[in-house]
Amino acid sequence: MTEAPPHRSAFADRLPRRKLLPLLLVFAVLLAGIFKLARDASIKQGLQDAAGNSGERLKLIAATLSTRIERFRYLPEVIARSRETEELFASGGQTDKRAEANRLLARIAGASGALALFVTDADGLTIAASNYDQPGSFVGQNYSYRPYFQNALASGFGSYYAVGATTAQPGYFLAVPIRFGGASVGVAIVKIDLLPVETQWRDASELVAMSDRQGIVFLSSRSDWRYMATRAVDAATLGRLRAERRYGEAVISDVKFRTTSLAGHEVVSFGRGTTRDERLRVTMPFGQEEWTLNYFAALDDIRNQADIVAAASVMAAMLVAAGVIIALQVGRGRAIARRTLGELERRVAERTVALRTANERLEQEIIERQQAEKQLDVTRSNLSRAEKLALMGEAFAGMAHEINQPLAALATYVASTRLLVRRRSYEAIEGNVDMMAEVIGRVSSLTDQLKRLARREEDSFAELDLGAQVEKTLKLLKFRFADLDIAVSCRMEAALPVYGNAMQLDQVILNLLNNAIDAVRERDGRRIEVLGRRVDGRCVVTIDDSGPGVDASMGEHMFEPFHTTKAPGEGLGLGLATAHRIVTDHHGSLSFGRSSLGGASFALSFNSAAEDAPTPTRCSA
Repeated sequence: MTEAPPHRSAFADRLPRRKLLPLLLVFAVLLAGIFKLARDASIKQGLQDAAGNSGERLKLIAATLSTRIERFRYLPEVIARSRETEELFASGGQTDKRAEANRLLARIAGASGALALFVTDADGLTIAASNYDQPGSFVGQNYSYRPYFQNALASGFGSYYAVGATTAQPGYFLAVPIRFGGASVGVAIVKIDLLPVETQWRDASELVAMSDRQGIVFLSSRSDWRYMATRAVDAATLGRLRAERRYGEAVISDVKFRTTSLAGHEVVSFGRGTTRDERLRVTMPFGQEEWTLNYFAALDDIRNQADIVAAASVMAAMLVAAGVIIALQVGRGRAIARRTLGELERRVAERTVALRTANERLEQEIIERQQAEKQLDVTRSNLSRAEKLALMGEAFAGMAHEINQPLAALATYVASTRLLVRRRSYEAIEGNVDMMAEVIGRVSSLTDQLKRLARREEDSFAELDLGAQVEKTLKLLKFRFADLDIAVSCRMEAALPVYGNAMQLDQVILNLLNNAIDAVRERDGRRIEVLGRRVDGRCVVTIDDSGPGVDASMGEHMFEPFHTTKAPGEGLGLGLATAHRIVTDHHGSLSFGRSSLGGASFALSFNSAAEDAPTPTRCSA
């Protein structure tokens, strides 16, 4: 029996081995060409899109900057034509007229937001300024060397961006001549702050720069670019800038980036080594001063997209080639598929049985979990009732003392009435009956409060006044306050309409008040303050006490079940846990902190059930 030869693909069988290597080399060169063509085309398209978007962005930036300048363009004319300015020059610069002009300029500067307003005479000497009473005042300074002053006298208007010679603060100057008696007697000038536009550019994460006609950057989202030359500046120009003191004492730095051309677009690179950055530069002229707005768009996304497109093109070509090879292998693949199909079906059947078994086991676990959750709900409900019964026990114990007084009075009136019956004093009997009815009403009111507290909870939610619930609970506890000599104040600054279950909210409020009583009962100056108010559309009730307060380290355990700071036998540790659960079920929040009274402060917060609140009310305890 002869051994079968090793298997070879149909493609390899048909292609001689000596021709396989050259074919692979040709295919590799073809893929490299596809990669380069696709990448170059993608970069060209990306640069076109980026240039278009940058141009639109420059238009918006230019419009914003123009609007900022135009807001102040009228101010020099207003100053030049004002009554105070005319009287200043008509009086020959009298002291009182200078004071009036100074105050006018200060008011206009404050109202308009301009950096400064000032007036010079025909020789460039400042005779009135908005900062006349501040350090670095312009008054007494001569600005005849400034181009804005010279242009205003020569052509009727001057504008100029420069660093302030007096304040060293850069700004944009607008100037017009002041005419009096048919002659130019001075110049009115406004100084505008353009530096906020740099902050806007930085906040937008954009690289933007404004350069003057000499190519010197004076506004930029990168502060280290300020006063940097974008092209070579000759010595004569530098000398003229120093004479004008346009940029103060700043040193004009050399060009920090190199310019190249990529797909017909200008690309600049700056930085060195790993910090080297390349960006597409798009420019637009701005203003009459021949300024240039420069926008530098990042190229990283364009290059990354080009790499992705090129890689996708190569992959597409490889997929085409792979498709041809795959087509040759289909015949053999079908035979293999038929052989493996039987094995696959067997494994699928086994896996199906295993999945069915796992599914049945999961369903059983789900049923057991649901039963456990039901039992947990029952246990939690029982614990909540236990806490409520503990609170009711305290309320009943004190209420007995409160009821004894009206019952004693009722016994006295009964005895008195019997005596009056024997005497047949019917008018006095009627008065005694009225008094007994009043006493019975008082007892009935107290028992109604106890029945309301003892009533089983209902699941229904309704709109109710949280402040009224607080007031009812305070009345229920007033005997405890009186017995323990606790000063209680309650102030509701607004109506507090919320959606909730009245019984559950009563339990929360009663628990917090009982905790406050327990906190202050052993203290001097026992005080409890209750405040209800609206905060950002929410109804908030705060209960402050003058007790010892709550240790901050207990914060993460404060609302856990069975966690208590009371002595053994004085609490189950369920009160705050139950209250926290009830508040959470009402989509509210329960928090604690330090009270202004020196003790603890607990705050209840719920969503308001109404947008408009009625007239604020007050309650007392």
